[in-house]
Amino acid sequence: MLTAMQWVFEDSEVAACSVSPGTAAVLTVRFSAARVYAEEGGKTGSGEGLWLPVRLVCTLSGPLPPVQALFGKLEGGRVLLEEQRLSALPVPCALQQPLVLELEFASGAQLRVAAHGLEVLPEAPHCATGAFQC
Repeated sequence: MLTAMQWVFEDSEVAACSVSPGTAAVLTVRFSAARVYAEEGGKTGSGEGLWLPVRLVCTLSGPLPPVQALFGKLEGGRVLLEEQRLSALPVPCALQQPLVLELEFASGAQLRVAAHGLEVLPEAPHCATGAFQC
């Protein structure tokens, strides 16, 4: 199992987004390929790191966003948490406090949601593959 990994939003690939309505609406973003780096090494350049299937789960505190057309490559993203703008999160991760999630897609689509909490979970931690550019 992978440990001490940092996930960065940019270049990650979103396979699907869904919202489950209910008492506490839940946004699930499934990443087919999230770019992760060894925490001790940090991000050192484009095309480096690993690709890992990841699931991001947010318990929403605001209105339900339309998410059907949100998929594909991310140009960037961040979690706004208190006074911090986090562009990387540990994998796995659980934040149980008010926050804002922002995702910017290469297609120009954007998602901005307020949430009570957020989890980042590896879908298949043993299935990471090396990232490189040709």
